[in-house]
Amino acid sequence: MSISQVRATSSANVGEYVGSVATMVEALSVDWWFTPAFDVVVTLSSEIPYYRGRKAVLAWNRHFGWSLGVHGLSQGNVLVVEALGLGPAPDPALCSDRVAEMLTELADWAPQRASGQPAPRIVHGPGAPRG
Repeated sequence: MSISQVRATSSANVGEYVGSVATMVEALSVDWWFTPAFDVVVTLSSEIPYYRGRKAVLAWNRHFGWSLGVHGLSQGNVLVVEALGLGPAPDPALCSDRVAEMLTELADWAPQRASGQPAPRIVHGPGAPRG
């Protein structure tokens, strides 16, 4: 599916695209958020070692694309670690390859606020407690 097809979006096109990405990354679940931050959050079977015990997620916004993160400490939150940097609707196989690369790169990673890199941010999903 091309970017223009997803942008022209019927919900069937978006569902098909997200389903293709979820299949390529062997997702455990797909949760539709329909919020300004994310349209959908896809739970992966892997973890980012720094966040041991929390499953990695791919969060998608149709305007900005996919981001890798983890489930937050409270239900319905996502902690974004890094954007995939592939554009709004990259090919599902390219997403899968980039996720594998990023998980490898993050194997020994820990956030360092003093380095000038932005710290991961929490995005609240629908109905999630704030605070």
